Amino acid sequence: MLITKEQLIGDNRMAKQDKINLFESLLMSTGRDGMEKVIEYLRKTDFYNAPASAKYHSNYETGLLDHSLMVYNLAEAFFEKMKMIDPELAVSIPEESIIISSLLHDVCKICFYRKTIKWKKNEHNDWMQYDGYEIEDSFPIGHGEKSVIMLLKLGLDINPCEMLAIRYHMGFWGESNTEFKIAMKSAIKMCPLVVLLQQADCAATMMFEKEIEI
Repeated sequence: MLITKEQLIGDNRMAKQDKINLFESLLMSTGRDGMEKVIEYLRKTDFYNAPASAKYHSNYETGLLDHSLMVYNLAEAFFEKMKMIDPELAVSIPEESIIISSLLHDVCKICFYRKTIKWKKNEHNDWMQYDGYEIEDSFPIGHGEKSVIMLLKLGLDINPCEMLAIRYHMGFWGESNTEFKIAMKSAIKMCPLVVLLQQADCAATMMFEKEIEI
């Protein structure tokens, strides 16, 4: 099911509860062991209310939910075009893996941002206050790897390619050291899902999502 940008983040966007229902129904459709526990956990946290960033893409309340659905939407769209070029990809990238990796790649951002008062200069060059977010990381173990750890601790049955895709979803935006680059290239060769999620996440962040100018 593809969702238009207007439905997701436009002026006539879907109601928040409709987005949550879609999000949870997609996860449950995978039939993966442990998914009920993951959804129960998400409902108890700020996942459905949190921003996707403090300053950049989807930096508003419910931004993380919007971002996760946008990444799923783009991954599905890209995959449909990729299969037209190479039909064998339909076997190497299962549908449930696209759903799990795209919708859950950023669970590391749960309880990661907190509301705060910030300052900036207005058009008259006077300082003014505004409501914003700042990072408060209580478990600073990384980004993609943190999401993998959290999902495993919740008991979700995720396969190696899903782990690698979530771990490396930031692509070269994640880290720049040589060891990281070598490891990521190996992951890409092993699992096409890694590239699919990277491209969907990058497109969502850089092309499709709003940055709120406050």
